[in-house]
Amino acid sequence: MKAPICEVCLKTEGILCPADEKKLQEGIISELDVKVARLLYKLIGDADVEFKKAVEAGDLVVIIVGEGQVALVIGKGGKNVKLLMRELGKRVRIIEDTKDIKKLATDLLIPARLFGVNIVYKPDGGHYYKILVPRMDKQRLPAPSEMLEKIISQIIGEDAKIVFA
Repeated sequence: MKAPICEVCLKTEGILCPADEKKLQEGIISELDVKVARLLYKLIGDADVEFKKAVEAGDLVVIIVGEGQVALVIGKGGKNVKLLMRELGKRVRIIEDTKDIKKLATDLLIPARLFGVNIVYKPDGGHYYKILVPRMDKQRLPAPSEMLEKIISQIIGEDAKIVFA
């Protein structure tokens, strides 16, 4: 398994090697990344999975893995996700790492549908992403829209707004 921390740190509880401790101090990885990486290692071992990062907002944790690895991480019948939810005490979503913001939003917002993603340019020169969701799907969102906006913004590193059309 490939993770943001080294293999030795994956296998040991409680402490991190100096290099990974430095990553933690500099904000390159978070405590949540370390915890999720260790939990995933316990669940799937040396399987060919790349854990990228974990993002948390409210009672939802989004785990980002490499392309085509979502099913392996979820496990047969959702077994791994259920164990992760029990250990973390929060709801868990597993999504694929992608640079395509529309795909990212689609994966995160399922079962709600997506009309599209627009870039809105501000007068001050900045911009943000406007994610368009049908008004009738507001109740189908997996979490409150503010929480989902926060998660998407953390993942892409830019502002995002969910708008109901």
